Amino acid sequence: MAETTANPKISTRNVNVYYGEKKAIDNVSIDVDMDNVTAFIGPSGCGKSTFLRSLNRMNDTIVGARVEGNILLDGQDIYASSMDVVQLRARVGMVFQKPNPFPKSIYDNVAYGPRIHGLAAGKAELDQIVESALTRAGLWGEVKDRLGDSGTALSGGQQQRLCIARAIAVDPEVILMDEPCSALDPIATARIEELIHDLRGKYAIIIVTHNMQQAARVSQRTAFFHLGNLIEFGETSEIFTNPREDRTKDYITGRYG
Repeated sequence: MAETTANPKISTRNVNVYYGEKKAIDNVSIDVDMDNVTAFIGPSGCGKSTFLRSLNRMNDTIVGARVEGNILLDGQDIYASSMDVVQLRARVGMVFQKPNPFPKSIYDNVAYGPRIHGLAAGKAELDQIVESALTRAGLWGEVKDRLGDSGTALSGGQQQRLCIARAIAVDPEVILMDEPCSALDPIATARIEELIHDLRGKYAIIIVTHNMQQAARVSQRTAFFHLGNLIEFGETSEIFTNPREDRTKDYITGRYG
């Protein structure tokens, strides 16, 4: 059941993901565009993070994992042998559940990607990229006078925004967020949610969340996964108020999960 969009940034068709013999994702087809934040919801272990990780080939790092089907980024097959995985991960950035700043300065955390990808001609240009990324991540005002401090010395919420700045710094097209607020307090969570609103339209954004209220707040399209299957995908308002499938309704009303 593919929900198609006119100009998908990412388009997946009949995607299966296996860990060894175990099928973790079964025949998922979905389109993601630039204009809407897309949320993946569903109970723990339903495959939403596995599917997310297949979109920038993070599953390549897991022994025994394999992906079947088509995953296209701007019409290009990301699993084609000609695809440069390093470049792919620059185009499709990832923010993880637990903030994971490098044990480096705040400045070097953000500058790391632009340096290795050769995006800055010199120090002045690199400074500008770092300031721009931290500004877009809503962090510049808090850290501009302490860029030499360790990124790991920041609060949890600041660390997560630093990780978002680090992802943004290489000028990605897509940002994948795997439960980015689950380790954060409510105030830090609200800051990240505001940031997602601010970034909408500049990047294609997909967020995996187990928090249905969060999905309702930040996304315009929602995909409900259950036992490796995509049960329903559509407008977030419709999914939450008028789901087509009984399993979706049962999950949203708290009958299981």
